[in-house]
Amino acid sequence: MVQFLHKITANMIRLFQPSHPKKSTVLKRAIITTSVVATLSLGSVYAAGDKDKDKNTVYHLYYKGTLLGTVSDKTVIEEILEDKVKTAMKSYRNYESSMVNQISYVPERVFTPIFDNKEAIKQVDQAFNVMANAEAITVDGKTVAFVSNKEEADKVIKQMEMKYVPEEILTQLANGEKEVKYNDFIIKDVRLKEKVTSSEGKVFPEDILSVEEAAKLLERGTLQEKKHIVQEGEVLGQIANDYGLTLKQFLGLNPDIDEDKIIHIGDELNVTAHVPLVTVIVEKEAIRNEVIPFEIEVREDSTVFKGTTNVKQEGMNGEKVSKYSIVQENGALTKKVIINEEIVKEPTKKIVVKGTKVIPSRGTGDLGWPTVGGYISSQMGYRWGRQHKGIDIARPSNRNILAADNGKVESAGWDGGYGNKIVINHNNGMKTVYGHLEKIEVKVGQTVSKGQKIGVMGSTGNSTGVHLHFEVYENGVLKNPRKAL
Repeated sequence: MVQFLHKITANMIRLFQPSHPKKSTVLKRAIITTSVVATLSLGSVYAAGDKDKDKNTVYHLYYKGTLLGTVSDKTVIEEILEDKVKTAMKSYRNYESSMVNQISYVPERVFTPIFDNKEAIKQVDQAFNVMANAEAITVDGKTVAFVSNKEEADKVIKQMEMKYVPEEILTQLANGEKEVKYNDFIIKDVRLKEKVTSSEGKVFPEDILSVEEAAKLLERGTLQEKKHIVQEGEVLGQIANDYGLTLKQFLGLNPDIDEDKIIHIGDELNVTAHVPLVTVIVEKEAIRNEVIPFEIEVREDSTVFKGTTNVKQEGMNGEKVSKYSIVQENGALTKKVIINEEIVKEPTKKIVVKGTKVIPSRGTGDLGWPTVGGYISSQMGYRWGRQHKGIDIARPSNRNILAADNGKVESAGWDGGYGNKIVINHNNGMKTVYGHLEKIEVKVGQTVSKGQKIGVMGSTGNSTGVHLHFEVYENGVLKNPRKAL
């Protein structure tokens, strides 16, 4: 360096060698002054260079304007961050990880470096997290889920729609077709009720869902409190179970009732139910062949006893073709409107004749034959060593048993040796008894008319064959039926 300065000084002396002797003294002074200044200046640079050489660089670490610490080298932190990213990539291979937090380094040259790498690393580790690039799914402005990218976000929505309509139908509609036939429906539109969008975002890797998980979340939704209206036959335990609640949870939602409380139809109870985050609306049309039920016309006839009905004309259903506009939300029917209807066949109404003639409960006193034909196979009187209280009638044209006169059924049912038995009180002092019936077709208290069918002949009780055992009483005294008929 000294030689370099001497060389510069010599060159400057030659450069400024005076051509006029008188001025040489002045020039020499100027040269000497300049030389000294140059020498001093270069000496200062040389001295400063020596002092900076003795300094060390440290890096002050800042995060969002806050000092986290001081390190000896930037690589100390950079390696830590790189390791965190690599670790995340091993656990979440499908994600492109990046650091959303920004860090800055401010270098400083100091003679005596003061730093604490361990403390700085600790602060960085606490302040920073590895975030993953993701696609946020938003429903009506609220972020509800994250998936790995936009392609998967679109798949989530499509999977929701495919729960109700096949993929090929969705594709055809997306390609501009206004209606697509599917089974016996015509699909007009498939859309989401809510505004669903997606956008890029960053999130903790463990918060990213698969397509299936995200679709399930949107479908299942969140638990919300709602009201349940009690229906006929429901009990507390059943209602709780229907909503996935234990009885204890259910009672907790309804503090005004207890396990033993009787609930009534129409009562409002608090329950919780999952409300879907997304509603899939499907609009479709359906053409249906439908039955037109026939009407029943009842015509009263005063010539026919009350309680008697006869079918004058059988009814026949009609046919029609109906076209419906149908709207479903998440598979549930919300609207069904007939947009066209064509009658193919008109129905034929059924005509029923209903008797209005009052049946007198008082008998005429003139008993009629209680069967349709037949003969007396056994008389009243002693038989087989005991009294036979009535007559037996056998071998009729059919087995219908008829009321011998107007009256009211006093008893009808099983009675030991009589088998199936009917007793009719004719309300004029007379009663008639009908035994061994195969079938009883009247009820106690029923008013019957003379000649009305009341049962079927049989062989129940103490009987040796199919026949009717018939008894007659007048004022409580047994009477020979042959004399009354």
